[in-house]
Amino acid sequence: MYNNGGYQQPPPGGPGGYGAPPQSYGSPAGQYGAYSQGGYNQGGGYNAPPQQQQYGAPPPGGYGAPPNQYGAPPPQQNYGAPPNQYGGPPGPPAPYGAPSPQPFGGQQGQGFGAPPGPPQFQGGGGPRFLGVPIPAPPPAPPISTLSGYNAQFDAERIRKATKGFGTDERTLIDTLAPLDAFQMDLLSRTYEQTVGRSLKTTLEKELSHWLEYTLVLLSLGPLGGDIYLLHRACKGAGTHEDLLNEILLGRTNEEIFLLKEGYRRVYGKDLVQVVRGELSMKTERLFNMALSGARDENPYVNHQQVQQDVETLHRAGPGKIGTDEIAICGILVSRSDQHLQAIAQAFPQRHRVNLSQMIHSEFSGHMRDALHFIARGAEMDGQGVTRDAELLEAAMAGMGTKDERLIYRLVRAHWNRPRFGAIKNQFQASYRTTLRRRVEGETSGKYEKALVAIIDQN
Repeated sequence: MYNNGGYQQPPPGGPGGYGAPPQSYGSPAGQYGAYSQGGYNQGGGYNAPPQQQQYGAPPPGGYGAPPNQYGAPPPQQNYGAPPNQYGGPPGPPAPYGAPSPQPFGGQQGQGFGAPPGPPQFQGGGGPRFLGVPIPAPPPAPPISTLSGYNAQFDAERIRKATKGFGTDERTLIDTLAPLDAFQMDLLSRTYEQTVGRSLKTTLEKELSHWLEYTLVLLSLGPLGGDIYLLHRACKGAGTHEDLLNEILLGRTNEEIFLLKEGYRRVYGKDLVQVVRGELSMKTERLFNMALSGARDENPYVNHQQVQQDVETLHRAGPGKIGTDEIAICGILVSRSDQHLQAIAQAFPQRHRVNLSQMIHSEFSGHMRDALHFIARGAEMDGQGVTRDAELLEAAMAGMGTKDERLIYRLVRAHWNRPRFGAIKNQFQASYRTTLRRRVEGETSGKYEKALVAIIDQN
């Protein structure tokens, strides 16, 4: 549980509650930005030839990753534009026997219509995370150049902004906020090569409080940021349950694989064992299912199986004295996004209550929040856009702003910019104000400028 509601204000110093940004973002094995102990150029780093199997290649049995290795040039493919504008009305629901519409482009595991990465990664041949292409993790060789991006120029901007007395926070914000996953990775490595220390270390030294938290999390990129947040969720007294829910539930098999491998690489620990140590009883079993990385990712929906699952969910919940938690968990954790969307459409037609409402009435505590997160993501648009807009509002509603939640929800959402655009449209439709104005009303100073800059990148 959260530690004493410590979201309201960052403490003046020292490790605080969950709401306070930690003093150090480094891993036990060294600085995170180096990806491995001793940095890129030492044992197993980027400049060393890989031992045995290439990291980027999925293991036998598959993890939902593309068939070719991450480092290999994939066949060219056009991502294609989504059929409807994000702000437009949804089209008619697809029949259960056909693939569910993908308003953000791509099937599960292929992202949400995010723009393609560099040419060598177009077509989905490299790893994808949060719906966008990302650089292949070590020991795959890093990208040394990117067309249209001058990492050396940005590295020099940051060096000048942090040199001498005082820090030019505005330049740091303007430099980091526009970057995609590949540009951020290249900038981090270029900065360390140029200055002699990691970008993360510089940001920690020059900044403080929520601005530091925002820019450090941003500088880690999509995968690195989630690995850091997982460590944050399980570190110290108490467990930050909302972080576990949002980072581990509803992920593709490839993403689960990347998280487990990345966590072991950075922190030297087995993520499954770490999470298991934070939970107990049936909630532990729920997250073991999620961490198995064995979801059905077939985009085609079997309508007969959907009806069977609807009845199983009802019999295990409202139709039973007591609740069969494991039966419900097994369906919600293992089914594809398209299948869950079909269940969410069929359940109220059959039983006159929404799936998320059933979950809320049958469960309590962390189990309820976790399953509600999955169910709400399947409802409405079926892509979690409505749910994510609601979570952003929840971070700002009521007395005081839950700053840490607001920061990581914005930073994680912004990597997939077409999908983030859809979240912003949904936020405005639901709350009659723009996300930008809502954030401006809840924050101030350079911290506000950083969040607004992230929002304005779309």
